[in-house]
Amino acid sequence: MIETPKLNHTEAPYELVKTMRASVLTLGPLMARVGVARVSLPGGCAIGARPVDLHLKALEQMGAEIGTSHGYIEAKVRGNGHQGRRLKGARIVFEKITVTGTENILMAAALADGETVLRMQRGAGSDDLVAMLRKMGAEICGDGTATLRIRGVEELHGAEHTVIPDRIEAGTFCWRGPLLAGI
Repeated sequence: MIETPKLNHTEAPYELVKTMRASVLTLGPLMARVGVARVSLPGGCAIGARPVDLHLKALEQMGAEIGTSHGYIEAKVRGNGHQGRRLKGARIVFEKITVTGTENILMAAALADGETVLRMQRGAGSDDLVAMLRKMGAEICGDGTATLRIRGVEELHGAEHTVIPDRIEAGTFCWRGPLLAGI
């Protein structure tokens, strides 16, 4: 079980996230919960450069001010001196497939003021997150389609959820397994 009733830090430092591209997924939840975030630019992708510009553009549409400095994404809700202000619902169109972008905005929109309409090219991976967020009290409809509607709620609560198997993780183990075994 993971519990975080209070956050002590709003930073995902380089030392912790340098080897994992998915670390950028801390940005949306931090912005949703406290309105500020400092997240190291992601690394660890063997495919090569995988930009996060679509994530940042979508968060800006929701009222975030975003900049980069010394290898970090620095974001805050517009007008927010430190913490407390919330993102606003928006109409967001992802013109390219971005599974992590969709997931980041889903998590941010779950606690935003108002409704977020998210149109995206279909990609695998977000339906399980929708199911988990619903268990936590999020109001989301449209899963399985190219348009999700997320009505922000005041708060989310705990839930029990088993994460589905992931084809990318399976492929990683197949590829790295023989290397790790010395074959």
